[in-house]
This record gives sequence, structure tokens and C-alpha cells, in this order.
Amino acid sequence: MTLFQIFIGFLLLLSWAGRPILYRPAAKYFPPKMSSAFTSTWLMLGLLFSFPFLGCLLLDDWKGILLSPFVLISIYKGASLFYLIELQQVVNKESTSSSVFLSFIALALGALANNLFFDEGLGIIKVLCILGFGVLGAAFLMKGDAKRLSLKAKIAFGVVTLIMASYTVSDHLAIPKIGWYAHLFVSSAVMFLASLIHGVSKQDFKNMFLNRQIAYAGIFYTISEFFVIYASINILPVSIVTVFLRLSVPVVMIYSAVRYHEQSLKNQISFALIAILLALPIILIKE
Repeated sequence: MTLFQIFIGFLLLLSWAGRPILYRPAAKYFPPKMSSAFTSTWLMLGLLFSFPFLGCLLLDDWKGILLSPFVLISIYKGASLFYLIELQQVVNKESTSSSVFLSFIALALGALANNLFFDEGLGIIKVLCILGFGVLGAAFLMKGDAKRLSLKAKIAFGVVTLIMASYTVSDHLAIPKIGWYAHLFVSSAVMFLASLIHGVSKQDFKNMFLNRQIAYAGIFYTISEFFVIYASINILPVSIVTVFLRLSVPVVMIYSAVRYHEQSLKNQISFALIAILLALPIILIKE
């Protein structure tokens, strides 16, 4: 890796670590659905601003995209992402560490799903790592910060993990067929529509732009989403991007231990490091 690629990796880490930290105030002071609403609103604004530069990716084959059955996968992602962000905020309100740790379990489940649907072939090392995640997930619920979660938040933890794991399959199917921009555009539009259907008041719309904490979170999410996609396509292999994104988890867990007193620093670091050691073979080993 070049020094420039390492620098981009560091920015990827920061972009992913910043999300749960910036979303924590929204989880604390606003209903969970508000986070889905402002996320989809700022994503749509980002897509509209980028349309003069990237719209050709959508317009060049718009009939083919609309008629493609794979656009249904993008619709699924948008609808499920509405609930994912809402439920993740339920977890984030009680435990920021838990809201990011679940991504490791989702990674393992996603690897299993890819093996099931695409016959990618899991070697013995990956199988052992996935089993390790099962044990680690149970341990985190009993000994990690997730043990403080209410029943509602624990259910949300499980549902978010399953939805996040499904994106491994949905992205794998949709992006090669309709392109990343169309996939992002359709899923964001559906999420925005879901927010409108569930009801967004005039005051909610005002808060999206006038409340600094909400506006900063929405803008940061949108910029980081485009940055991650661009880096995955043009700068770094997807597997390396995934590594840097997962490295953001211990950063958030350490921050949460210091800022929100979520378990001891030793406890947080131990779970994060074990999770990274289990995740690296799944991400990097090619069978």
C-alpha cells in the first residue's frame, strides 16, 4: 500500500467512527424515526447535488434500470434501511458500543449468506472465525456493554444485525447489474418516501437544517457514504476498505468507555480486538 492509500484508509476509519458518535445526540433527544428521516433527506440532497456530475450513470440506461428485476433489491434496501437506522438508534441511545459491535456479527452472517447463495466456499479458518463470532456475540450480550440493554434494545440489536448481514447479499447482487449510483439513488429515494409515509412534521424538517447536531450528522453521513463508495471503486480494494471500516469499531468503543462510561476501557478494548482478529481472516483470506 502506498502512503496515499494508507492516508485514505485513515480517513475511511474516521468517517465510519464519526457516524455513531454524531448520531448519539439525535438518539438521545429525538425519536428514532427522526434519524431515518434526516439521513434520507440529506442523502437525497447529496444525490441531487452530485447529479450534474454522476447523473449519466443513471440516465444512460434508465430504461434498463427501471425494467431490471434487480431494482427490487434496491427498493428492499431503502425500505429496510429506514428501519435499520431507526432500530440502530434505539440501541445507540442506550449503548453506542453495542450499536457498532453488531457490525462484526453481521459480517460473519454475511459471509455465511454469500457462501449459501453464491457458493463462495468457506475454508476451515473462516468457518472457525464465524463460529468464534457466535461465541463472542453471546459473550458480549452477557459480559460486554450489551448486557445493559433493555429488552427492546436487545431485540433491535438482533434485527439490525440480520438486516445489515442481508446487505452483503443485496449489494453483491444489485450493484453489478444496475450500478452503484442507481442502487444508492433508488434505495435513498425509497428510504425518503418511507420517512414521509411515517410522518415528518414541519418542525422535523426545520430541525434537519436548523438544529446543528442533526444537520452535522446528516451532512457527515452523506459525505462519508460517497467517500466510502468512491474509495472502494477507485482507490482501494473492497476487502481493504472493509478492514479500515471495521477498525473504526474499537475507536468508537474506546471513545464510549471514556465519554459515556460504557464498561471499563479494558473490557471494551478486549472485545474490540478479539472481534478484529476474527474479522480479518473472513475479509482477507481468499479461498
